[in-house]
Amino acid sequence: MSLRIVAVAAMDAAKLEAAISPELGQVAPSRSLGSVDGLVALEWALPGNDETAARIRCGLARRGVAADVAVLPADEKKKQLLISDMDSTIIGQECLDELADFAGLKAEVSAITERAMRGELDFEGALTTRVAMLKGLGLDALERAYAERITLNPGATTLVETMKAGGAETVLVSGGF
Repeated sequence: MSLRIVAVAAMDAAKLEAAISPELGQVAPSRSLGSVDGLVALEWALPGNDETAARIRCGLARRGVAADVAVLPADEKKKQLLISDMDSTIIGQECLDELADFAGLKAEVSAITERAMRGELDFEGALTTRVAMLKGLGLDALERAYAERITLNPGATTLVETMKAGGAETVLVSGGF
C-alpha cells in the first residue's frame, strides 16, 4: 500500500519539511502544492499501511507539530476534473445579493437566499423570485458589481492553476444563473 501525506501549516516550506520529516523516515523530498496567505502545503508519497499512518499522526501530535496533516491512501489516478460552485466558494460573495444591493433590495434578496440555502424554500422558486426582483436592473449594475464587489476567495486561483497544470479540466457552476 502507498500513502500520500499532505501537510498544511503557517510556516515556510523548509520548516514544515523539517517538522514532518522525522515521522516519515527516508522518503523522497516533498512536493509543493502551493501557498496562500502565509500557509504552505506540501505532499509526500511513501510506502506504508494503516499502522504507518497511525505512527505518523501520533508522532506529530506527541511533538506538537502545528500543522494540519492528512494521511491518505495514494491514488495513482490523476484528477481530471474540478467542478466548483461559484458563489461563496470560488468567490466570496453571493452575486445575486450584490446585484440586489444596486437595486436597493439586498436585505430582501439575501433573506430569500439564506432561506433557500437552509432548505426552507424551494430552490428553483427562490431563484425565480430573486431574479424577478432584479428585473430592469441595467448591465451597468452587473459591471459595477463585478468591478467593485466580487473578490476571489483565498486559494481559488492556486486551486484552479494547480488543477490545470496537472491536466485537469475546470468547470465553474452556479446555482444562481
